Amino acid sequence: MSKVMIVIGSIIDYPTVHNKKVVGKVELILENTLLIRDSVDETHLVLKSSLEQDGYSIDEKTYVNKRQFTNS
Repeated sequence: MSKVMIVIGSIIDYPTVHNKKVVGKVELILENTLLIRDSVDETHLVLKSSLEQDGYSIDEKTYVNKRQFTNS
């Protein structure tokens, strides 16, 4: 059985870190979590470790390791 690869833009149906069922689009892949945006434009966090335990694979090439912000 092959693993399903999750990338930015994937639509997933999975419980959040607060055990709330969410269906949404993967917006960001962070160090330990995925940021998911649902149909009402709310954001949610899903643990990468939970997804990997359930047989999913996370695309590490699209991982965002740091952000730089500047004061404008």
